[in-house]
Amino acid sequence: MEISALQKIVRDRYFETDNARGIYHTALWFHEEVGELSAAIASGDKQNAKEELGDVLMWLLTLANLLDIDMEDVVKDYLNNPRKLPSK
Repeated sequence: MEISALQKIVRDRYFETDNARGIYHTALWFHEEVGELSAAIASGDKQNAKEELGDVLMWLLTLANLLDIDMEDVVKDYLNNPRKLPSK
């Protein structure tokens, strides 16, 4: 699945409620999910980590939607940024 297609699915499903919640409260939810992912990694629970990775990705796309940022552009810019290349 392409990033833009996934971002549209997230927008279609969640934008209305996420927009009503607001960017700041949505960012707090995102931070909570990152914390849950960190806890799953720390505990070695791979299945829980898999679930939390999904949550983190969906909340990240939600934040991008609220900010009106196309994540496909973000990824392209990141991959084309020479400062992001591994050091030799």
